[in-house]
Amino acid sequence: MKFIRKYLRSRRRAALNVPSTSDTSSAPNIPTAIEKFTPEAFVFEPRRSYALPNHDGTLAIYTIRSNEIDGCQSVDLHVIDIATGDSRLLARQVSEVTWLGDGSNTVLFTEVSLLDTTIRTIDAGMSPSERQEVGYMSSRLEHLRIKPLQDGSIALAVIALTNADGSLRDTTAETTSGGGLVYDNYRVQEFNKFVSSERYSIFYSSLTKVKGHWELTGPLHNALPTANLEPIGAYVSYDPSDNYDISQRGITLAACDPKNTASTAVYYVPIDSFAKASVHGPVKVGAGSEGIHEDSRNARFSPDGSAIASLRNTYAAPDKYQIYIHRLGSSKAINVYDMVIGKEWSLIPTSFEFAPNGHSLYMTAEHRGRTGLYKVDLQPNGSPKTLLCDGSVESFYPLSENDTERLLVTSSSLVESSLYQIVDANGDREPTVVSSATNHGARFNLSPSQVSEISFQGGGDYHVRAWMVRPRSFDESRKHPLVILVHGGPKYSWNDKWVNSMFHLPLWAEQGYVVVAPNITGSIGYGVEFTRAIQDNWGGRPYEDLVKCMEYLENVPYIDTDNAVIAGASYGGYMVNWIQGHPLGRRFKAMVCCCGVFDIPTNLLQSDMINDSGDTFGGSPRLWESQEGVERYNPARPDLLPNWTTPMLVVHGAMDYRCPIANGLATFHALQLLGTPSKFLVFPFEGHGIGNDGNLLQYYHEVFAWINKYTGIANRTKVVDDPKPESSDIKNSGIENCVISR
Repeated sequence: MKFIRKYLRSRRRAALNVPSTSDTSSAPNIPTAIEKFTPEAFVFEPRRSYALPNHDGTLAIYTIRSNEIDGCQSVDLHVIDIATGDSRLLARQVSEVTWLGDGSNTVLFTEVSLLDTTIRTIDAGMSPSERQEVGYMSSRLEHLRIKPLQDGSIALAVIALTNADGSLRDTTAETTSGGGLVYDNYRVQEFNKFVSSERYSIFYSSLTKVKGHWELTGPLHNALPTANLEPIGAYVSYDPSDNYDISQRGITLAACDPKNTASTAVYYVPIDSFAKASVHGPVKVGAGSEGIHEDSRNARFSPDGSAIASLRNTYAAPDKYQIYIHRLGSSKAINVYDMVIGKEWSLIPTSFEFAPNGHSLYMTAEHRGRTGLYKVDLQPNGSPKTLLCDGSVESFYPLSENDTERLLVTSSSLVESSLYQIVDANGDREPTVVSSATNHGARFNLSPSQVSEISFQGGGDYHVRAWMVRPRSFDESRKHPLVILVHGGPKYSWNDKWVNSMFHLPLWAEQGYVVVAPNITGSIGYGVEFTRAIQDNWGGRPYEDLVKCMEYLENVPYIDTDNAVIAGASYGGYMVNWIQGHPLGRRFKAMVCCCGVFDIPTNLLQSDMINDSGDTFGGSPRLWESQEGVERYNPARPDLLPNWTTPMLVVHGAMDYRCPIANGLATFHALQLLGTPSKFLVFPFEGHGIGNDGNLLQYYHEVFAWINKYTGIANRTKVVDDPKPESSDIKNSGIENCVISR
């Protein structure tokens, strides 16, 4: 443990001065490159957020999250000089941060605890600079948005829980009585949480300057006091602030009926004064010409506040999000593809923002294992132009307040955890690197040359693309054991992106494996039809794609397909179970099933994702009305279970409500009854995935020990050479994680 604590102290010091440019030779304060990319190096690397530029494009702010083995973490605010790349610490222990937007270098940030919130400002242009308190609320306020107003004040909006009467809930007065929760509709759980008996809402107020200091003008007002609406995303892992926006005129949001989250729409709440309660209720923004849209998100005001844009799709085309713009006062929204581009775009946007002048849109979209940045001018026959399609774009902002020529973009890749670049908004110049957190992977002893792409014939008349990552010790003259990773979703994809999760491809490769991550049928970024083909086909085409993948890899001279393992989570865990019952399962030495599905019929009724409108399995989601459909690709079919003979490690979180833990228990119990070598790793306080860093470290040690045992790597060399944390050092609400084996 001394080594780990020493390592963490060094990483903590490194967090205070992140590498400022891709050239680290002249920067003595940059940490030395590590010898080997280990689970410890990965899990406890300080994590840098996106960069947010100030009004004149000279500075940018970001946060760094540092982790400790005992579960403690710190989120600190930093500022970087965009011209020089030099950065410095501004404030410790912050939650959300943004520029105040008043033309100064004042930063507004929150300090959020489990019970209350303090709002403060700090001057990023001064060193040292003191925090100034703006306001305190005895409530947990999250997902902050602000907007400078014409009268010099600042509009502020947050998301928080309400009381039954619509007022802001005082979380400091809450007591844990241990009582039960009562529900009268299917929405009991969402992702990793039980749904609250009260709803979330958007609250707003304004900030004014009094004697040189900013102050909260008055109480927070509920934008939806009587409406039976709730902002979407309050319970899930992505940021709900992506789905609402504020302007001089009011608030726009994507929302749903709390009792029917399957259908969402965009609303507009007119606000006469952000200092007063609104007398206006929410108005539903008009739908497109083809009828009612069942899923809406990414609500955005145009820069002048006269129009609202959003991403929308229909149940008739659930994988085809398109951008609609609704002019306030009009009854309908226009489809940007129909009215501007004039034809269907081959890519599906995942997010968008207006350019500062309102004449263009910047969009992100997944394309062949990458998340690119694109621009379309809002004029007839405007064609989307590629601005950046290298790695995965995570955020983008105009470099300065009214800059239509340059963007500050944050991205990552499989070997680079955080890259800040200035990107030409017309796509005419090469990007300029402002800061690379890992010197393009070199600090982790990783290289882009370890990563490549392959393409092979799929289970039909189409090709499947896959990422291949080789270990740093790769020797083309000898054979290496193989790991195949199956992604979740199933409508998801493996991207050229740094992920702080259970399946970071280079970390698996550094154990000594060639890692192949195929984007099988159902993956995003390879055309709408390729994604839609997963419908009623969970164990069909995707399984055949994996069979073809193994056949292709048999002809790669440096891959030992006779010494292979396979792993997956969520849908990937389902697929591992499905493969166990089929001939492909006998091709692997070992398997790892994480938060997967054992029995489709019971999972349909237990999962938080009950949807009366879908046809995932070829018919009604009511399993008694579509028994043939749900059994067709069910891993727990009696004719398949006797085939489960490949050793398997099962991993599950007890608080997983997407694929409830009964799936993991049933998988493990079935293996035990069959006499198949198996282990069960359970995290009592984790949900659908692993959020605690100590747990993530334990996960990697258990998984790598399992697969290395069966591939023989553990006998050849001790690859996981950092000390394994003792169970007493991995804190999780006082209850140790359990590993059960046979």
